[in-house]
Order: sequence, then C-alpha cells, then structure tokens
Amino acid sequence: MQVTTDSLDLKPPRPGRWLGPMGLALIAHLLLMGALTWGVRWQSDTPPVSFEAELWSRLPQEAAPRAVEPPPPPPPPPRA
Repeated sequence: MQVTTDSLDLKPPRPGRWLGPMGLALIAHLLLMGALTWGVRWQSDTPPVSFEAELWSRLPQEAAPRAVEPPPPPPPPPRA
C-alpha cells in the first residue's frame, strides 16, 4: 500500500471554516420553514362548508301500525 501526503487525507477540517456550512444549513432550514408555512396556509384557503335543515315539527311522529285484517270466516260445514 502506498502512503501519500496529499491534502485529501482523512484529516479533520481546518478550524474556522464554519461560515459556508452554517450558511447552507440556514438557507435549507429557511426554505423548509417557508414550504411548511405555505403548505399549511394553502390547505386552509377553502371556505368551511355549512348546511341548513328545516325542521317541520319538534318531535318526530311515529307511523300508524299496519291494519290487521281479520281472518276469513271458516267455510260452512258440508251437509251430509
């Protein structure tokens, strides 16, 4: 294995280079908050739906029971 002394070795970054990454993170967070705010406000643009019902009487009335037909009279007994 060959050992090189390039500046691309696995070294920690130099101290003091935080302005670029912090700026990028700040921009990303601002875009995310803007998208979330727009998304929530976009869903509440529709007006609420309301319905009306007209009541004709205070209490519901029950239907009358079905008429029961009397059974037919028995046939007369046959004469023998």
